[in-house]
Order: sequence, then C-alpha cells, then structure tokens
Amino acid sequence: MNAKGRLGRRGEAAAADYLQRRGLRLVERNWRSSHLEIDLVMEDSSSIRIVEVKTLQAGDGFDPCENVTAEKRRKLIRAAKAFYAANPTKKEIVFDVVTVIADGDTVVEVNYLPRAFDALG
Repeated sequence: MNAKGRLGRRGEAAAADYLQRRGLRLVERNWRSSHLEIDLVMEDSSSIRIVEVKTLQAGDGFDPCENVTAEKRRKLIRAAKAFYAANPTKKEIVFDVVTVIADGDTVVEVNYLPRAFDALG
C-alpha cells in the first residue's frame, strides 16, 4: 500500500475510534458494492450513519472538507442506496463527514460533522 493509502487507513481507524467513543457502533468499514464505497457505516439508536472520512497531512494548506465535492456526495448517495438495498432498515440514513489531520504517523486533529449533507442537496 502506498503512503496515501496508509494515511487514509490511519484516518479511517482514527475516525472509527472517535465515533465509537461517542457511542456509535461500527457496522461496516470500507463497505463496497461494485465501484461504490462507504468508508464507515456507523449506527446509533435512531440512524444509520454513512461516514466519509477525509485525511490530510498537517500543513497541506486546505480543509479536508473541500474534498467532499458534489460528485463525491452523489457517489455516497448511490452507495447508501446500495447499502440500504442490501441491508434494509427502518432507521433514518444520514450522511456525516469526519476530517482527520495527521502529522506523520500521529493523528493531531479529528473533526466530526454530523449530518454534513443530505440526499437532496
């Protein structure tokens, strides 16, 4: 795995740990269906949370949320529909973003944006 892939995996692990410490349950990590992927599927008492994780090295000079583009949101919505088709639930499906900033191998910042966007926009 290349350095970017290792950085992404560290970020996903940090995000999952962060969310679990806040009471969410990890349902799936790197869930895939064809060419679609969801970084983390988390669950709380009322919702299934589709979580996009964006990880950058400290000093990269921009906000990781800038990488959650309109096209990325469309792909996540398609992935969420595929996940729902494979795992029907009565719970609400929501879209969260977690940004992770690392300095080398050390995670220095984790930010959680619950309900960062919805399937309508």
